[in-house]
Amino acid sequence: MVILLFVLALAALLAAVALFASDARERSTQPEKPAKPAKPSKPSKRARRAWAREHGYTFASSDDMLASEWSRGAAAGGVSARNVATGSAYGHDAHVADLGEATVIAMGTGAETSAVVDFRRTDFVAEGSDDLVELDTHHGFTCFATQAGAGRRFVDRRVLTALEQLPAAVQAVWFEGAWAIAQLGRDATPQDWDATLAPLALLADAARTLPPIDDAPLSLPFPTRGIPGQAPAAEPEVDDEPVTQRPEDPVELPTRTTGGERGEVADHTIGGDDVEAIAGDERRVVDLTRVRRMQGPSSIFDDKE
Repeated sequence: MVILLFVLALAALLAAVALFASDARERSTQPEKPAKPAKPSKPSKRARRAWAREHGYTFASSDDMLASEWSRGAAAGGVSARNVATGSAYGHDAHVADLGEATVIAMGTGAETSAVVDFRRTDFVAEGSDDLVELDTHHGFTCFATQAGAGRRFVDRRVLTALEQLPAAVQAVWFEGAWAIAQLGRDATPQDWDATLAPLALLADAARTLPPIDDAPLSLPFPTRGIPGQAPAAEPEVDDEPVTQRPEDPVELPTRTTGGERGEVADHTIGGDDVEAIAGDERRVVDLTRVRRMQGPSSIFDDKE
């Protein structure tokens, strides 16, 4: 019985050795899978807080209302803004925040527009939109716009200069509502944030040329011709002027004239009375246009001691 158990154990051991050798042979023949590249590290929350303190910005861990201002680009997914630094740069309200896997820098333009203009790097892959029309390419950015005419007119010298100065970390810049937003890659550094502020402010200034969302009529001090096919603007209602209540009897106002009679005066010719003239009868005609000249030798030859 003992010999039988020993034989069975030996057979099991040999089978295990054979199976291990076969598995090692198969592993040696299969090619090794390449290792997945490590994702670039994103600046930490501490780095964003330190950057905000250095630039005089306020810091908040999250801001649910900020991302609701946008619906394009990195904000299309409806994510909330995290690690938000808020302040001002070059006269514009500025925000630096994380939206999902991207970092965005937004600046207020000061005027809301009805057009959307989107600049994307030629090698940047993003979800398209049905209302965007592809226009031209400038300094490595492809321009898309919801209004082709407004998008082409928008690209002036300022826009071209800003696109050329944007750092390589900027993947896209779009204009929506009253904002100019730059989208940066995951590996963007605080130095990239600093380098983005100046050209983005230049783009925010140029965004004032985009069509406004409300076309307020101009009030001119002189009449103008109406636009064909457009209904005339309704005149504003004017409140009725208050009725002035006047008294029935006239009011006697104070006066310096006084009435009185000094008798009757007979009719006579003016100047025909016997009253002597106050200045006398002499009448001298004085010609004030001439200066009386005294005859005599010139005074420059007089010897004066």
